[in-house]
Amino acid sequence: MKKQLTIFVFMIVLFPVIALSQNCVDFESLTLGQEYGTGINSPGDVIFTESDISVAVEEFYWTNGGSTFGLCHVADGAGGINSGQGMSISNINLLFDIAGIGYVPNRVTFDFVDQGGNENISVNGSPIHAGELFDTLIAPGVYMTIVDMGTYKKGVLTGLVTKLLVGGQEFFLDNICAELVEDPSDCVDFELLPLGAHYGSGYNAIGDVIFTENDISVSVEYFNWTSGGTFGTCTVIDAASSIGSGQAMWTSNINLRFDFTDLNETPNQVIFDFTDEGGFENISVNGQPIFVGELGNAVLPAGFNIFISDMGTYQRATITGQAPITELLIGGQEFAIDNICTSYIEFETYCVDFETLNEGDLFGTGYNNPGDEIFTQNGFSVSVQNFLDGAGGTYFGTAEVMSNPDIGAGNSMQQSNINLLYNFMIADVYLNMITFDFADYGGFENLSVNGDGMYYGELEDAVVPQGFSIHVTKVGNVGRVMIEGPIVSLIVGGQEFYIDNICAYAMVSVEEPVTADADVVVSQNYPNPFDHTTTIPFEVNKPTHVNVTVYDYLGCSVAKLADGEYTKGKHTLNWDAGNLPDGIYFYRFSTPQLTVTKKMSLVR
Repeated sequence: MKKQLTIFVFMIVLFPVIALSQNCVDFESLTLGQEYGTGINSPGDVIFTESDISVAVEEFYWTNGGSTFGLCHVADGAGGINSGQGMSISNINLLFDIAGIGYVPNRVTFDFVDQGGNENISVNGSPIHAGELFDTLIAPGVYMTIVDMGTYKKGVLTGLVTKLLVGGQEFFLDNICAELVEDPSDCVDFELLPLGAHYGSGYNAIGDVIFTENDISVSVEYFNWTSGGTFGTCTVIDAASSIGSGQAMWTSNINLRFDFTDLNETPNQVIFDFTDEGGFENISVNGQPIFVGELGNAVLPAGFNIFISDMGTYQRATITGQAPITELLIGGQEFAIDNICTSYIEFETYCVDFETLNEGDLFGTGYNNPGDEIFTQNGFSVSVQNFLDGAGGTYFGTAEVMSNPDIGAGNSMQQSNINLLYNFMIADVYLNMITFDFADYGGFENLSVNGDGMYYGELEDAVVPQGFSIHVTKVGNVGRVMIEGPIVSLIVGGQEFYIDNICAYAMVSVEEPVTADADVVVSQNYPNPFDHTTTIPFEVNKPTHVNVTVYDYLGCSVAKLADGEYTKGKHTLNWDAGNLPDGIYFYRFSTPQLTVTKKMSLVR
């Protein structure tokens, strides 16, 4: 992999972004051979202006702190940079004032040939760097990458730039271009960074913010091993053959921290794509203790869940939280990450945590009969049930309320050869996900969803009915289970088993306000719930463009129902869910004036 990264650095840089504006200085308007500097100008003199960028001559600084004011002249660049004219520089600096171009660029590039001696560079008035040009954080929020173009090199400054001072001793400079580029994504996808840019050890201090994209700041952080840790490096790589996108960030014994506090709405869901080519990973949500190990086994703090999907050449992680997600720390040893996307989804959460019971309360044999309801919490009734073994035998053991610090503070339920049945039937609430924490100290477990056949074995290998999915993370004896699908009831138990924080989730509709003069009025689909097809009625009050998209509860687009002009009047759209799994879906109407999102339920 290291060899591959080296090759990337010496490729021509590709910028998969949209350039909105560009202003360049290429010295073509000057006279070939014209000189500037000592004996002709004073330091600070503006010598010309091109593309609204003024260019002044400035003193050159030595590495020992002294300075001089040399000469520069317009020269033929055909033999090096392969352009018409450039500026040959000898112990002098040029200051490019970019403030007059009408926008603040977020990328500035310059071509150069270094034939000897040292160079100077400063961005936005930062202290002058005297020495060789190399990849570095050159000014607060501005990173410089040097790319080898063959007969010359290209300096790429990423970040907001208003002034650039650059010069050298035996130095040729051309094509100083200021650009305002737009990232078409609403995510952090690293497309605004130069391919091959390095961060971390040797480039940054721990905690440095290396860039900000779409109001999400990204910093480099210490990486934890199972014992000890390190502060390694990360590199912007080409991800087209792996994750399938333009660029990604390769992490090598380093973490990235994504700060979501500057977003207009703090998310409760974060999705990211990754590849894992060896070693362990780190992950932490909201500054909680860092998990160290394989990401597929990660156990997040109570109230947060992670689900990992195999996407073929890469994997996708979805983190959902009962509370807002203000920051995410993630990294690895041989680990690439891309497309860190956030969203806010309204959930209603109902939990059984046994806190209404007293420590030491006993249930089961000698206290109850199988099927007896033992208590109710948050509208969920809980009853005791027989435990089944793989050979058809039944047992009716005991359950005791007691603390277990392995799975959280407060009460949990210890189960010995007994099951608990959680009845989730709450009026007018459709539950589509359930999670619970557990500790397994021996023997096997039972699991049944919605009264389906009873599973007997280790929870890590449990199967659920068609239309449901299960994800189990376990480290040592402690784990968490997440089951997705239309949940009505759950039976779970074990032989030397603790359970706590049984939480069911209902996604609720996200309804935007609609004014009386809205161009579209959207009604609820019918039937709802539906088994295969449903109809969505809406009324257009004036001709307008209508876009209608259906999303699943994770926010992934599953169908496009409309994208075109609609005339005034009443209209309907029909949607056939095909082979999509049962669950909650959303249909989102968007017009130039408003956006409306409504919920619908697919139940076969």
